Amino acid sequence: MNETELTEISEFIYLLADSAKKITMTGFNLSHQVIGKEDGSPVTQYDINAEKVIINLIKEKFPNHNIIAEENESQNNASDYTWIIDPIDGTRSYIIGRPLWGTLIGLAFKGMPIIGLADFPALDERWLGYGKRCYLNKNDFESRVSIHNNLSQATVASTSPSLFSDLGKKKYKEILLNTKSHIWSGDCHNYILLINGNLDLVVEEGLALYDIIPLVPILQTQGIKITDWQGSELSLASNKEGSISVLASNNKNIYKSALSILK
Repeated sequence: MNETELTEISEFIYLLADSAKKITMTGFNLSHQVIGKEDGSPVTQYDINAEKVIINLIKEKFPNHNIIAEENESQNNASDYTWIIDPIDGTRSYIIGRPLWGTLIGLAFKGMPIIGLADFPALDERWLGYGKRCYLNKNDFESRVSIHNNLSQATVASTSPSLFSDLGKKKYKEILLNTKSHIWSGDCHNYILLINGNLDLVVEEGLALYDIIPLVPILQTQGIKITDWQGSELSLASNKEGSISVLASNNKNIYKSALSILK
């Protein structure tokens, strides 16, 4: 895609986010009827409805594009373009009224993420990135560089220990032994803290495509290194074993040290 096409796609993604926000903010911080999914994770009707609206808008504008969605049926049209959507990433935060949940929308071309949006409606923060361009609330943004350069100085975050395999837990424990401090929870907002220089490292396992792929283009605009635990670039092929491991850092030395533990 050229710059003009990416600008047009950006405006469309903003429209998708606006449409989702109208629904998700209606239900935020209210008592919900929580639906339990087969994997035990929660979902609300607001999540399901917002995703339906996004899917319908994409189908209307790009009827031949593929769609990967968390709650509703995905669509495979054998297109080079694939949309990846998650209207409420961080449903547990959403349910209890914590504002760290986000709406993730991304577009991939031939399996590689090219543009992504992370919207945090309750925080009034909307991030969009592609190429070398990063926007916060439609304004140009440059990240704050972390002052830390060694793994021993780093603060690391991850969403939940329940997402890790037994082997993954052992490796993560070694990460904790070699870092300064640690935070659980945060979901997609942890990656924004990397951009802001408030975290040095995010390590995750057991993610799905819609949990992480929309964030990749945003992070890459700021020079943040994000790969799986083998050091491979993240793409739509990253979940070939059913889940994705993630290592992300805003410092190349910290990234290399963590990768040597996780490999």
